[in-house]
Amino acid sequence: MLTNFFGKSNPINFFICGAYLLIGFFASFFFSTSELINTQEVLIKFGLWMVLVFSILLLDFVIRKNALTGINTFGIFVYSGLIVMLPIVFTEVNIIFSSIFLLLALRRMVSLTSEKNIEKKILDASLYIAIAALFHFWSILFLLPLYFGIIRITSASFRLLFIPVVGIFTVLVLTITIHLLIFDSLAWFLSWLPALNLDFSAYNKASILVPSAFIATLLVWTLVLRIMKFSSMPRKAQRNYRLLTISTLVSVVILFLSDTKTGAEILFLCAPLTIVITNYLEHLNDFWFKEILLWVFVLLPVGLLFL
Repeated sequence: MLTNFFGKSNPINFFICGAYLLIGFFASFFFSTSELINTQEVLIKFGLWMVLVFSILLLDFVIRKNALTGINTFGIFVYSGLIVMLPIVFTEVNIIFSSIFLLLALRRMVSLTSEKNIEKKILDASLYIAIAALFHFWSILFLLPLYFGIIRITSASFRLLFIPVVGIFTVLVLTITIHLLIFDSLAWFLSWLPALNLDFSAYNKASILVPSAFIATLLVWTLVLRIMKFSSMPRKAQRNYRLLTISTLVSVVILFLSDTKTGAEILFLCAPLTIVITNYLEHLNDFWFKEILLWVFVLLPVGLLFL
């Protein structure tokens, strides 16, 4: 049922995924730190829901524009399911906005395969990464897949390597200038580099441990299969195939280095992992296993509400 429904690209599928995301919106109130939920908190979370709906549409655009998957809506379904599994996401504004800008950067990186307007695409990607790093410092590590994309350009010249440096420097100069003009202080810069936090005690909660274990299992399983299929991929598609794999691994590193260990940091992994999982689903011949896996994305978030 779900396989046939989301195996097609229908406008109604986007409305269903948006409505499904509302489950995460309402579930997020159970993770609220305040005992009394006020109107301001509701409006803020509703605004974040709209931002996440935008991220769904953006992810679908990235997938379709660059033919990263087939013509289906498995991607937006999986992405929505991953978010709904982690309603704590709605309490972390910085992580949401940082992940959005990283998704915008990923959009420019995967389009480097066309080798048109290369300088502009590299500059755009570096600007997005720099802005994402303002919300969450370790997002700066996304420069690694960007440089990988640059190195893989057949017509690449040495000067292209300096464009990301220009992008990062530009954002930093503008940010420093704004803080000096408005706050007459550089206090933000001193706290920008966070202390290393390896305290994963929040993951002891079943509501976070269970989806984390499920996501980790999918990550290992799909990545191993993906790496094994590198050699059989068409040469033209191999560059983005590797780029997405590196982006997924970098997202895992960002997750581990994140100074906020609430479970919401898993959002960094959701976009690249979604594409990897979608590729796996498309090439999965066992219909019933695929159907069961899709139903897990629906039922697991609902079950987590009772943990």
